[in-house]
Amino acid sequence: MANNNVHENDVRDEWVAKIAKLSTVAAAHTFLKDFRTKYTTPLRESYDVELDWCWIEAKTEEKLALLKHAEFTDEQFFTSCTCGANAQEVADAVVAKMNACSEKYVAEKLHINFRRDCKPPIMPTNIFMDTDRLLGTKLMELRNIDYYAMPLEELRKERGVKIITIQ
Repeated sequence: MANNNVHENDVRDEWVAKIAKLSTVAAAHTFLKDFRTKYTTPLRESYDVELDWCWIEAKTEEKLALLKHAEFTDEQFFTSCTCGANAQEVADAVVAKMNACSEKYVAEKLHINFRRDCKPPIMPTNIFMDTDRLLGTKLMELRNIDYYAMPLEELRKERGVKIITIQ
């Protein structure tokens, strides 16, 4: 991938064609969640689109947002996730899990997964932002107990970090 053009390339063209086929909120929602699970976050399953994942995600979010605007009522737009779930109920459930959490690495995964699964346009921004703040606050409270006192190699081992070298 070292010789891959940044702005114009076959990878982006392939994904643009896939995104163009999305015609409903339900289809775009599933497509975006599957894409994020496979290609984004530190917990990603694949690095196949490493140079382009952020661009592809943005184009998919754009498509989902346009479909959401066309299909949702004003009330749904501010209260529902694109999967149809009540956004506040989803937020309350993840905040309850985080509040019950006492392990920083479990809390970290909860926060990462919340962002992956709910980042707008999947969840309305008004609910997402407040929930993200609450989760981040709890995560930092758990992390702040000697998090940086540990040597880097020991921290990497504890977290299960796999070093990837790109040439």
